Parts: sequence; structure tokens; C-alpha cells
Amino acid sequence: MKSTHKVIASVMALLAACLLQAADSKTVARVISIQDITTDDASGYAAWVSKANEVVKAKLGIDTYQHVYVSSSDGERTGSVRTVTAAESVAALTKNAAALEDDPAIREIRDHLRGIRKFGARVLYQGVRFDGTHKNAYVYTTTAMVSDEAGYLKALDGLRAIFDSHGFQDAKINAYRVLAGRTNFSHRVTLALPSNERLAALLDFVASDAAMAEWLAGAAKFRTVVTNSTAHDITK
Repeated sequence: MKSTHKVIASVMALLAACLLQAADSKTVARVISIQDITTDDASGYAAWVSKANEVVKAKLGIDTYQHVYVSSSDGERTGSVRTVTAAESVAALTKNAAALEDDPAIREIRDHLRGIRKFGARVLYQGVRFDGTHKNAYVYTTTAMVSDEAGYLKALDGLRAIFDSHGFQDAKINAYRVLAGRTNFSHRVTLALPSNERLAALLDFVASDAAMAEWLAGAAKFRTVVTNSTAHDITK
């Protein structure tokens, strides 16, 4: 929904093409763009984004084009608002944005949004693991500097097995590599749960289970954690 999509499109596509050249890289058909938002009215902002999503659904056939997340435990700013836009590739993400750039309904909604929000940083990510998500998910996010992506992804397979054997089959593990944007981390990993109660149960398990303690110690060989936070998708 930002008007500079066309300006940055060619740069993003070029960068993505260069980074994906690595022979040992693993990717999945999913990229996301995360935009930091400053607003005093998160629910109002989400309502307008939901209206835009209806327009996008009618025009492009995409379900929930953008998601609005509000953090609940965030070391930087609790109550932080972020929008997440997903597609199967950078080219598809750019194409969708271009198709919406001059849509009259989208432009009208964008005019309303300008009055209640300011843009912050935006980061583009390439998916390297995607288990899926939940509608209006509650998420636990870890950002980390990863020294061995292949090793870390294998460790996430082990985490999947731990979750499945302890009643957390509904915890979706998703991992992304930074493609473009200034960050102090290389990867973003989210655990998505269907409710706040399920997220709380998972966090209690992570903090107290012996198998999790062993997994965390092992994962430290591949990553240095930068931040941990929780958030909720409030998109209608």
C-alpha cells in the first residue's frame, strides 16, 4: 500500500536474484514484507486494512492481502504495530503491489490511512521453512544471527518433533532469511498458535521442559538470539 513500491521493485528483485544464487541455500515459495507502523489507533488502522483486503480479494483473488500484528511483549515498544504482506516470490509481491498502485478504491483507503499512521522500517524476507499459520494467530517471534542456516533448519525439524510429541501439533514453525532491509539479525522465526491460551501453554512448556532445554542448548551452536517477542494478528 506504500506508494514507493514501483521505485524499489527492481532493486528488491535484483537483490533477491543475487542472494538466491547460493547452491546450498534452501527456500520455500513464500516471501514476506514486514512494515513497521506508528499509530495511536491500531484497531482503526486494522479496520482500514481489512477494507483494503476486501478490494484486493475482489481484484486479485488474494485472501487477506495484508495482516496487521500488534505486539504484547516487545522489548522495543510493547504495542508495536506491523503489517505483513506475503506472496510466493518477490516478483509476485511486486506485481501485486503494482496492480493495486492506481486502484481508485485503494487510493481512497490509503488517503484515510495517512491520517492515522506513519511508516517505519520495512524488511523483505525469503521463506526457508513454512508450516502454515492460523487465522488471527498469536505468535512468538525470535530474531537471530544464524551462522549455519542448514544446521539451524535441521534443528527446527527437531523442534517440530518435540512439539508434535508433546501435544503442540498446532504450533506452526516458520523461518525467514533477511533479503533486504537494515537489521541486526539474519533470520526471523515465528511460532504461530491459534489462541492466546495455546501460546501461553507453549511458552510455559518451552521454559520448563527438559527436552526443550536440550534443544535450546543445541540450537545455540547455530544461532545467537537477538530478540524474542509475542504478538497477535488483529486483522478482521
